[in-house]
Amino acid sequence: MAQKQITAKDRREDYALRYVPESFRLWHWSSIFSVFIGVSTAMFFLAWGGQLTLEYGTWPTIWGMVFGVLLIGSVGFFFSWVGSRTGLDSDLITRGSGYGFMGSAIASLVYSFNYIMFFAFEGSILVAALQTAAPHVPILVWELLIGVTFLVLAIWGMSFLSWLMWVTLPIYVIAVALVFSHAAHVSHPVPWLSYKPAHAPSTSAGPIFLQLGATVFALISMATQGADLGRFVRKKDQLVGSIFNGYVVMIVTFLGVVLLGSYFGLEFHQTNPGTYFSGVLGIGGVLTVIITQLRINTINVYSGSLAYSNFFSRVFHFTPGRQWWGILTAVLGTLLMMGNIFAHMLQVLTFEGVFIIAWAMSVVSDTIFNKWLLKINPRPYEYKRAFLPHFNPVGVGTLLLALVFAAPLAFGIAGPEGESLAPFVSAGLGLIFPPIIALALKGRPYHTASSATVPETSETTLQCIRCHEYFETIDMVMCPFHEGALCSVCCGSNAECHDMCKAEPNMELTIKVEQPSI
Repeated sequence: MAQKQITAKDRREDYALRYVPESFRLWHWSSIFSVFIGVSTAMFFLAWGGQLTLEYGTWPTIWGMVFGVLLIGSVGFFFSWVGSRTGLDSDLITRGSGYGFMGSAIASLVYSFNYIMFFAFEGSILVAALQTAAPHVPILVWELLIGVTFLVLAIWGMSFLSWLMWVTLPIYVIAVALVFSHAAHVSHPVPWLSYKPAHAPSTSAGPIFLQLGATVFALISMATQGADLGRFVRKKDQLVGSIFNGYVVMIVTFLGVVLLGSYFGLEFHQTNPGTYFSGVLGIGGVLTVIITQLRINTINVYSGSLAYSNFFSRVFHFTPGRQWWGILTAVLGTLLMMGNIFAHMLQVLTFEGVFIIAWAMSVVSDTIFNKWLLKINPRPYEYKRAFLPHFNPVGVGTLLLALVFAAPLAFGIAGPEGESLAPFVSAGLGLIFPPIIALALKGRPYHTASSATVPETSETTLQCIRCHEYFETIDMVMCPFHEGALCSVCCGSNAECHDMCKAEPNMELTIKVEQPSI
């Protein structure tokens, strides 16, 4: 009976803070893929494609999207593969990939802004559609209504997301087909493929491809979501799921939806899909935008809640539940929406890319070089507080050094061209520094002396001595302070022990926890 209750509880929480056990990795790869397709069909990508094409022309936009498929598809495959193999999300992977227990909290905080930013972008598109249908209603009213709607939806998790994607995807496809049919019968003064802006785009920010690449980098969070969602996939679907969640999703996104938005932007002379969907389909267009935004912003709220759950549990030892952090994500996203962040989309994406890419590439680098090639970092992705340093200079140092060099460029210290170079500099340093720092420190930051131990038992589940819930044995540690089995979340959020296990080991306690009476 207790086990059933725990399963229900974990389904509500969706393992926000912990390892996903194999018993819960039941999702077919197509279910996870459908959630990613929900991300791809966000109205943001239609708007982005239109803005890029009007700014740079069609062919530069196409080549920029090819770059996006290759870069973000590869990183997405990596995160999805690691997540599906380990049952860990991007934050838990980060802990054992050069950041340490507290160090990864920095990455979580940076990561969280990404989702409130996209929440605001998507919300702004929805506001445009609603105001087209009811122009006499003040914008502020629509913004508040959208915020309240997602406060309610914040309580749901993976099960709701998968259901929502499958139910609403056909509606989106039909609506896009109708808008495309309408656009195809509009006069074509300039063929889409040969379109070039009347005024050549400025190269003061560097070559056009450099400028396009800088904005593409900001979408790297789509790749890191591969672990957040891919960790639920069935064991036998790991490879095919990683291919679809990495490369196929990016092909659909960049070479499908973005280029469709490019075409629509030229045909309708409008980059906000909330406006032209409503103009073409009337109330049906408004409903389509509403349904689409429900899909994508529910994902943004869910992913943002994971980031805040991880951050606050470690820094403030505060774990009220993932749903509350979903509410925080919705509130902050609504505030950004009110601040008209949509009007500064390309600039915000470039700046955000500097932060996200440094973290993502440092995790990739630590795995490829320090784990696989140089064998400096022990192979398992350790995520339990008892066995991790607070701050690992390999990852934290890489992030700080990358930002020291790249952030001033993003702030304009070297002019517009420096702003475009900033994400590339951040990515390059994120790849280079982890093996250099790890070799210089001879791998010492990865090893932490601890009097806590791994439970030695044939039982598949154990009861946590603190929260009294049952979890898989692999997620437990034998704690010398609590003198019993402790789950990883209680271990990570406990403010009472003061990391007693990492102090000078006490032989009596060590023997006691190595022979638990459970």
